[in-house]
Amino acid sequence: MEWSFKQDTDHIFDVMKKTAAVIKSCDKAAHVEGAYNYVANLERYLTFFKKSKRQQEFCDKQILEFRKMLRIKRRYLSEYSK
Repeated sequence: MEWSFKQDTDHIFDVMKKTAAVIKSCDKAAHVEGAYNYVANLERYLTFFKKSKRQQEFCDKQILEFRKMLRIKRRYLSEYSK
């Protein structure tokens, strides 16, 4: 079963918003590891949607931004949790 990105746009944006909230809520290193798994699951989940090239580029960019957020969060926690 393939879903259409265009028809499920609201759902996809809700899932991405939830992913950002999960990353922002991390306050321990273990939480960051869990958030990395969450992003990996999101990336896998997005493969079920039928997408145009532009929609795929958008999804790829969002995943990269989430990983960047996680790197920043990990660095912040390692510096200020001492």
